[in-house]
Amino acid sequence: MTMHKMMIRSLLRQRHQSTPHLSSSIRSISTTHTLQQAMPAPKTSSEEPKTAQKKVIKTKEKSGSASKTAAKEAKTNRLVDLMTKAYDAPITPPPKVSDEEMAIRAMIGRNYVIGSFKRHNENNHDLAVKIRMKKHAMKLLPKEGEIGDTPIEGEKNTVYGKWRKAAFKVNGNWGPPDSRPIPLLTPPIEGFDASLYMDAEDES
Repeated sequence: MTMHKMMIRSLLRQRHQSTPHLSSSIRSISTTHTLQQAMPAPKTSSEEPKTAQKKVIKTKEKSGSASKTAAKEAKTNRLVDLMTKAYDAPITPPPKVSDEEMAIRAMIGRNYVIGSFKRHNENNHDLAVKIRMKKHAMKLLPKEGEIGDTPIEGEKNTVYGKWRKAAFKVNGNWGPPDSRPIPLLTPPIEGFDASLYMDAEDES
């Protein structure tokens, strides 16, 4: 019996020593498994909170016509600024001169006024004489149906009537063209359009 008891005790000791390792391994495995199941699943892309995105404003590039318009406006503004500065510029008083110099200047100014009046009167007299001669010549034109008037073949007018209509026709191009705001001594060139050259100069 004593040997039997000793054998039983040794078996119990061996079992007692082996059971803690098994229980700890089982406990560790079981706890790890349960923690993974207890933890919440990661959020997918659809469940993530949406953040507001900034709007991207696209700027359109200026076309050729827009750039030309902007260049013309800048040029116009520059000219306006220059004219404004010239208008607002302070007036510089002339230097003081002697009495002799002032007398000479007064004589020159008086002679200039006399000469200007003389030229003005001569031009007006010349125009008045030409207008009077023109009216007299128009009165002397033969009227339609008078003696010597003959009809024109293929037309309803007569020779005298055609002359009279041509004489009384108003010429619309009697004055200077619109492209010539400053009067000049040379007559305007027939068919010349200054705006074509001005546009080419602006483009260049």
